[in-house]
Amino acid sequence: MCISPGKGKPIIDPFERIKARKARVPCEKFVFILAEYPFKVAKNLLEDIEEVKLYAPVLDSMKGLFNGVEVCVVKPYFSAPPSVAALELLIAAGAKKFIVVGEAGAIHPLLRIGDVLIPTWGVREEGTSYHYMPPDYTPKPSFKLVHVLEEEVRRIKGRRRIKILRGGIWTTDAIFRETKNKVEEYSKMGVLGVEMEATALMTVAEYRKVDLAVVLSISDELYGKEWRPGFKTRKLKRTERIIVKAALNAITKI
Repeated sequence: MCISPGKGKPIIDPFERIKARKARVPCEKFVFILAEYPFKVAKNLLEDIEEVKLYAPVLDSMKGLFNGVEVCVVKPYFSAPPSVAALELLIAAGAKKFIVVGEAGAIHPLLRIGDVLIPTWGVREEGTSYHYMPPDYTPKPSFKLVHVLEEEVRRIKGRRRIKILRGGIWTTDAIFRETKNKVEEYSKMGVLGVEMEATALMTVAEYRKVDLAVVLSISDELYGKEWRPGFKTRKLKRTERIIVKAALNAITKI
Protein backbone atom coordinates (compact mmCIF):
# COMPACT_ATOMS: atom_id res chain seq x y z
CA MET A 1 0.00 0.00 0.00
CA CYS A 2 1.33 3.42 -0.99
CA ILE A 3 1.23 6.23 1.59
CA SER A 4 -0.90 9.15 0.45
CA PRO A 5 -1.19 12.63 1.98
CA GLY A 6 -4.86 12.10 2.85
CA LYS A 7 -7.74 14.43 2.09
CA GLY A 8 -9.72 16.92 4.08
CA LYS A 9 -9.29 18.31 7.55
CA PRO A 10 -6.99 16.48 9.99
CA ILE A 11 -8.55 15.13 13.16
CA ILE A 12 -5.85 16.80 15.29
CA ASP A 13 -5.09 20.22 13.82
CA PRO A 14 -1.97 22.07 15.08
CA PHE A 15 -3.61 25.46 14.56
CA GLU A 16 -6.61 24.47 16.66
CA ARG A 17 -4.33 23.08 19.37
CA ILE A 18 -2.40 26.35 19.49
CA LYS A 19 -5.61 28.39 19.52
CA ALA A 20 -7.00 26.33 22.39
CA ARG A 21 -3.80 26.88 24.37
CA LYS A 22 -3.63 30.58 23.42
CA ALA A 23 0.05 29.94 22.66
CA ARG A 24 2.18 32.37 20.68
CA VAL A 25 5.87 32.23 19.90
CA PRO A 26 8.01 35.03 21.36
CA CYS A 27 9.63 35.71 17.96
CA GLU A 28 9.07 34.80 14.30
CA LYS A 29 12.66 33.72 13.53
CA PHE A 30 13.87 30.30 14.66
CA VAL A 31 17.07 28.32 14.46
CA PHE A 32 16.66 24.56 14.90
CA ILE A 33 19.87 22.97 16.21
CA LEU A 34 20.01 19.19 16.09
CA ALA A 35 23.19 18.49 18.08
CA GLU A 36 24.40 19.34 21.56
CA TYR A 37 27.67 21.17 20.85
CA PRO A 38 26.22 23.63 18.28
CA PHE A 39 23.41 24.45 20.72
CA LYS A 40 26.03 25.44 23.30
CA VAL A 41 27.77 27.56 20.67
CA ALA A 42 24.52 29.42 19.98
CA LYS A 43 24.02 30.01 23.68
CA ASN A 44 27.43 31.68 23.86
CA LEU A 45 26.69 33.90 20.85
CA LEU A 46 23.28 35.23 21.89
CA GLU A 47 22.79 38.21 24.17
CA ASP A 48 20.05 38.80 26.75
CA ILE A 49 19.15 35.11 26.80
CA GLU A 50 15.86 33.98 28.30
CA GLU A 51 14.58 30.46 28.67
CA VAL A 52 11.26 30.16 26.88
CA LYS A 53 8.50 27.61 27.25
CA LEU A 54 7.05 26.61 23.91
CA TYR A 55 4.04 24.46 23.18
CA ALA A 56 6.18 22.12 21.05
CA PRO A 57 8.17 18.91 21.67
CA VAL A 58 11.74 20.20 22.06
CA LEU A 59 14.59 19.26 24.36
CA ASP A 60 15.67 22.84 25.00
CA SER A 61 14.70 26.34 23.91
CA MET A 62 15.86 29.90 24.41
CA LYS A 63 15.33 33.41 23.10
CA GLY A 64 18.04 35.99 22.72
CA LEU A 65 19.36 38.90 20.72
CA PHE A 66 21.75 38.55 17.82
CA ASN A 67 22.77 41.68 15.94
CA GLY A 68 19.99 43.39 17.88
CA VAL A 69 17.33 41.04 16.46
CA GLU A 70 15.24 38.63 18.53
CA VAL A 71 15.89 34.99 17.65
CA CYS A 72 14.59 31.78 19.17
CA VAL A 73 16.89 28.75 19.22
CA VAL A 74 15.48 25.29 19.86
CA LYS A 75 16.88 21.80 20.11
CA PRO A 76 14.25 19.36 18.81
CA TYR A 77 14.30 15.62 19.31
CA PHE A 78 16.20 13.99 16.45
CA SER A 79 14.56 12.26 13.43
CA ALA A 80 11.72 13.36 11.20
CA PRO A 81 8.50 12.80 13.21
CA PRO A 82 9.35 14.78 16.39
CA SER A 83 11.19 17.56 14.55
CA VAL A 84 8.21 17.99 12.20
CA ALA A 85 5.80 18.00 15.15
CA ALA A 86 7.82 20.85 16.65
CA LEU A 87 7.91 22.70 13.34
CA GLU A 88 4.16 22.35 12.85
CA LEU A 89 3.27 23.71 16.28
CA LEU A 90 5.74 26.59 16.04
CA ILE A 91 4.34 27.59 12.65
CA ALA A 92 0.82 27.43 14.06
CA ALA A 93 1.98 29.68 16.93
CA GLY A 94 3.33 32.33 14.55
CA ALA A 95 6.88 31.37 13.55
CA LYS A 96 7.66 32.19 9.92
CA LYS A 97 11.38 31.73 9.18
CA PHE A 98 13.63 28.80 10.04
CA ILE A 99 17.23 27.72 9.63
CA VAL A 100 18.07 24.14 10.54
CA VAL A 101 21.62 23.40 11.74
CA GLY A 102 22.58 19.74 11.74
CA GLU A 103 25.14 17.08 10.92
CA ALA A 104 25.32 14.73 7.95
CA GLY A 105 27.33 11.80 6.74
CA ALA A 106 29.05 12.37 3.40
CA ILE A 107 28.16 9.83 0.71
CA HIS A 108 30.21 11.53 -2.04
CA PRO A 109 34.01 11.93 -1.99
CA LEU A 110 33.64 15.64 -2.78
CA LEU A 111 32.90 16.14 0.92
CA ARG A 112 35.01 15.22 3.91
CA ILE A 113 34.68 15.56 7.68
CA GLY A 114 34.48 19.24 8.60
CA ASP A 115 33.06 20.38 5.25
CA VAL A 116 29.63 21.99 4.79
CA LEU A 117 26.59 20.86 2.82
CA ILE A 118 23.66 23.15 2.08
CA PRO A 119 20.84 20.98 0.69
CA THR A 120 18.98 22.24 -2.37
CA TRP A 121 16.86 19.12 -2.92
CA GLY A 122 16.35 15.76 -1.29
CA VAL A 123 15.63 12.06 -1.54
CA ARG A 124 12.81 11.12 0.83
CA GLU A 125 13.36 7.91 2.76
CA GLU A 126 11.62 9.13 5.88
CA GLY A 127 7.94 8.41 6.30
CA THR A 128 6.70 11.76 7.59
CA SER A 129 6.80 13.85 4.41
CA TYR A 130 4.57 11.41 2.49
CA HIS A 131 1.66 12.53 4.66
CA TYR A 132 2.08 16.08 3.30
CA MET A 133 3.12 15.73 -0.34
CA PRO A 134 2.69 12.99 -2.98
CA PRO A 135 5.44 10.41 -3.62
CA ASP A 136 6.79 12.19 -6.73
CA TYR A 137 7.39 15.47 -4.86
CA THR A 138 11.01 16.64 -4.51
CA PRO A 139 11.67 18.68 -1.34
CA LYS A 140 13.47 21.98 -1.73
CA PRO A 141 14.40 24.80 0.68
CA SER A 142 13.72 28.52 0.46
CA PHE A 143 16.33 29.56 -2.09
CA LYS A 144 16.38 33.19 -0.99
CA LEU A 145 17.33 31.93 2.48
CA VAL A 146 19.85 29.46 1.02
CA HIS A 147 21.56 32.34 -0.79
CA VAL A 148 21.93 34.46 2.35
CA LEU A 149 23.01 31.43 4.39
CA GLU A 150 25.71 30.39 1.94
CA GLU A 151 27.05 33.94 1.76
CA GLU A 152 27.36 34.04 5.54
CA VAL A 153 29.08 30.64 5.77
CA ARG A 154 31.63 31.68 3.13
CA ARG A 155 32.24 35.04 4.76
CA ILE A 156 32.75 33.62 8.26
CA LYS A 157 34.95 30.70 7.20
CA GLY A 158 37.36 33.12 5.52
CA ARG A 159 40.47 31.37 4.23
CA ARG A 160 39.97 28.20 6.21
CA ARG A 161 40.11 25.08 4.08
CA ILE A 162 36.47 24.14 4.40
CA LYS A 163 34.55 23.08 1.32
CA ILE A 164 30.99 24.42 1.01
CA LEU A 165 28.73 22.66 -1.46
CA ARG A 166 25.10 22.82 -2.48
CA GLY A 167 23.43 19.58 -3.51
CA GLY A 168 21.12 16.73 -2.70
CA ILE A 169 20.46 15.29 0.74
CA TRP A 170 19.20 11.79 1.52
CA THR A 171 16.98 11.65 4.60
CA THR A 172 16.38 8.24 6.14
CA ASP A 173 14.68 6.80 9.21
CA ALA A 174 16.97 3.76 9.19
CA ILE A 175 20.55 4.66 10.09
CA PHE A 176 21.57 1.00 10.15
CA ARG A 177 20.29 0.45 6.60
CA GLU A 178 22.51 2.97 4.83
CA THR A 179 23.79 0.25 2.51
CA LYS A 180 26.73 0.38 0.12
CA ASN A 181 24.56 0.12 -2.98
CA LYS A 182 22.39 3.05 -1.89
CA VAL A 183 25.42 5.20 -1.11
CA GLU A 184 26.79 4.51 -4.61
CA GLU A 185 23.43 4.93 -6.37
CA TYR A 186 22.46 8.20 -4.67
CA SER A 187 25.98 9.60 -5.00
CA LYS A 188 25.75 9.16 -8.79
CA MET A 189 22.46 11.10 -8.71
CA GLY A 190 24.16 14.11 -7.10
CA VAL A 191 23.19 13.37 -3.53
CA LEU A 192 26.05 14.44 -1.27
CA GLY A 193 25.00 13.52 2.28
CA VAL A 194 22.65 11.56 4.50
CA GLU A 195 20.84 12.47 7.75
CA MET A 196 17.43 12.08 9.42
CA GLU A 197 15.37 15.31 9.23
CA ALA A 198 16.01 17.58 6.24
CA THR A 199 13.56 16.35 3.58
CA ALA A 200 10.70 16.16 6.08
CA LEU A 201 11.34 19.68 7.37
CA MET A 202 11.71 21.12 3.86
CA THR A 203 8.49 19.41 2.76
CA VAL A 204 6.43 20.71 5.69
CA ALA A 205 7.85 24.22 5.27
CA GLU A 206 6.72 24.21 1.64
CA TYR A 207 3.33 22.80 2.63
CA ARG A 208 2.83 25.52 5.25
CA LYS A 209 4.35 28.28 3.08
CA VAL A 210 7.13 29.36 5.43
CA ASP A 211 10.82 29.93 4.69
CA LEU A 212 13.24 27.20 5.74
CA ALA A 213 16.80 26.31 4.83
CA VAL A 214 19.22 23.69 6.13
CA VAL A 215 22.97 23.81 6.74
CA LEU A 216 24.88 20.65 7.65
CA SER A 217 28.40 19.99 8.87
CA ILE A 218 29.94 16.74 7.65
CA SER A 219 30.41 14.52 10.70
CA ASP A 220 31.36 11.23 9.04
CA GLU A 221 32.16 9.63 5.68
CA LEU A 222 30.28 6.64 4.24
CA TYR A 223 31.74 6.41 0.72
CA GLY A 224 35.04 4.67 1.50
CA LYS A 225 35.79 1.01 2.11
CA GLU A 226 34.84 1.51 5.76
CA TRP A 227 32.74 4.01 7.70
CA ARG A 228 34.87 6.93 8.92
CA PRO A 229 33.33 8.76 11.93
CA GLY A 230 34.50 12.21 12.94
CA PHE A 231 32.00 13.22 15.61
CA LYS A 232 34.59 14.26 18.20
CA THR A 233 37.13 15.88 15.88
CA ARG A 234 38.35 19.46 16.12
CA LYS A 235 37.53 19.89 12.44
CA LEU A 236 33.87 19.20 13.06
CA LYS A 237 33.65 21.50 16.08
CA ARG A 238 35.39 24.28 14.17
CA THR A 239 32.89 23.96 11.34
CA GLU A 240 29.93 23.82 13.69
CA ARG A 241 31.01 27.08 15.29
CA ILE A 242 31.10 28.64 11.81
CA ILE A 243 27.71 27.40 10.65
CA VAL A 244 25.94 28.33 13.88
CA LYS A 245 27.21 31.89 13.60
CA ALA A 246 26.30 31.92 9.91
CA ALA A 247 22.79 30.65 10.66
CA LEU A 248 22.24 33.35 13.29
CA ASN A 249 23.54 36.04 10.93
CA ALA A 250 21.36 34.80 8.08
CA ILE A 251 18.14 34.52 10.10
CA THR A 252 18.54 38.12 11.30
CA LYS A 253 18.92 39.41 7.72
CA ILE A 254 15.71 38.04 6.23
